[in-house]
Amino acid sequence: MRTLHILILLTIITSCSNTKKNSEQTLIAENYEIKPEYSLSIDSRLIENDLINRINEIKKIPFGTISFKNNEMDSKVWNCGDSLYWDIVKLGEEAIPQLISKIQDETKTDIQIQCRDTNLTVGTVAFMILDDIISIPYFLVFQTQWDVFDINCDFGYPIGLLEFINNYPQVAQEKLTKWYQKYGEKIKKKKLSSSNQNECQKAFNIDYKLKIKY
Repeated sequence: MRTLHILILLTIITSCSNTKKNSEQTLIAENYEIKPEYSLSIDSRLIENDLINRINEIKKIPFGTISFKNNEMDSKVWNCGDSLYWDIVKLGEEAIPQLISKIQDETKTDIQIQCRDTNLTVGTVAFMILDDIISIPYFLVFQTQWDVFDINCDFGYPIGLLEFINNYPQVAQEKLTKWYQKYGEKIKKKKLSSSNQNECQKAFNIDYKLKIKY
């Protein structure tokens, strides 16, 4: 019962705070001065491989569905989405510059954001792949708080983040470029134990994630 009360409270907090947060994030983005695009070198091997330019072919995005039993969280079942998504994740660190550049691609996909009336852009899918390669510190990168979640919505991302990338791809791309240029040399591989891998990482033999020590 306590878990149910917490979930109800979270729902109330979400409904009260989400509108304010979205307006603050929109204000920040709309007043952000876009500067000349930062240049990131792209690994020539990826240009030959060109998997990243096939992001528009992805039809299904990985997500986990949480189920409850007796008002307690019972399990999380993963839907791993298209194999192409994970093939790009496997490219690892060398894919980061091209993925950041790809975030500017505003081409709409047929993938609808869970619980929302918005479809992902190719650039936002690139952002999600990037986040599966390396943990992105949302507050550090975007200088705005992303800490409210809606259970089984938004592919597990904070409310509004995916729409933010959709709507302000140039802002997102520039901020991610600055972050990568500042911290990219500190990237390290962190081996994932079996207990720390989700079912999709296990299925596609991804046993590490990139981390940055700030």
